[in-house]
Amino acid sequence: MKSIMYHYIRNEDKLFPYYNILKKKDYVDQIRKFSKTGLINSYKELFKSSDKFLPTFDDGFKDHIFSAEILKKYNGIGIFFIPTSPLKNNVILDVHKTHLILGKIKSVEALNELEKYLIKKKMTNFFKKNDILKYKSVYKDHNDEKYKKRFKKIMNYYGDPKIKSKIFDHLLKKFEINVKPKDYYLNKKEIKYLVSLGMIIGSHSESHTLLSKLSYKKQFSELKNSKVFLEKIINKKVDTFCYPYGKKLSYNYHTLKILKQLKYKLAYSIEHRDISFKDIQKKPYELPRYDCNSF
Repeated sequence: MKSIMYHYIRNEDKLFPYYNILKKKDYVDQIRKFSKTGLINSYKELFKSSDKFLPTFDDGFKDHIFSAEILKKYNGIGIFFIPTSPLKNNVILDVHKTHLILGKIKSVEALNELEKYLIKKKMTNFFKKNDILKYKSVYKDHNDEKYKKRFKKIMNYYGDPKIKSKIFDHLLKKFEINVKPKDYYLNKKEIKYLVSLGMIIGSHSESHTLLSKLSYKKQFSELKNSKVFLEKIINKKVDTFCYPYGKKLSYNYHTLKILKQLKYKLAYSIEHRDISFKDIQKKPYELPRYDCNSF
């Protein structure tokens, strides 16, 4: 089985010219191509080995209504991994504040403003040595240019989340970005609509936080609360999970233990290879996915 990871599926936006997107036409072409080999079309098939394709969609964007409707048209289903804080607290997640900034502003300009602000506010200790060493290889294999990688590494992987909040407030104001959560994320009604199309709803934690930096207790809360919240919306079990930020550095042995304890059945990471039957049997919480740009 080939599991494919998608995020933004939309056409170009003049207000955010630097967004990393997959255009709608290209997405349709991919799904049409995958349908010729075969798309997963039932929950039970997630636990079998085959040559079929499994599209997965991270972050619960409005874009994914279109994505699901196209899948339905080609007799396929996908897993839609949804972080729940935007629904519960009416907020834009930090990870998406990064996307919005880098989507609107040239990355070199965004990075310069970020570093200038850290110096001005005497926050240079935000770059902790342990974080710099631990996350050295992050984004190494991404196609983004160096300034974008640098900005994303700082804001996604380094420092205290409470300090980050102040930094984001400054940058969003500086670059005049004011996007409302209700215009950005799926709402409860839309999530139910995806289920009516036959799609699978999975958890993407509550706040899309780097789980490997959290205590056992906080990780447990992120994984349990998101699961319970989504189950109440769709009136079905939620037993699939996707790690925020994806790769092995984003989770740890505590995460794997909690997933089992909460009776999740499958969890997806990022690793560019097919899912084998051995993966499903031996490592159901570390299933590989391809990035959609690989196709």
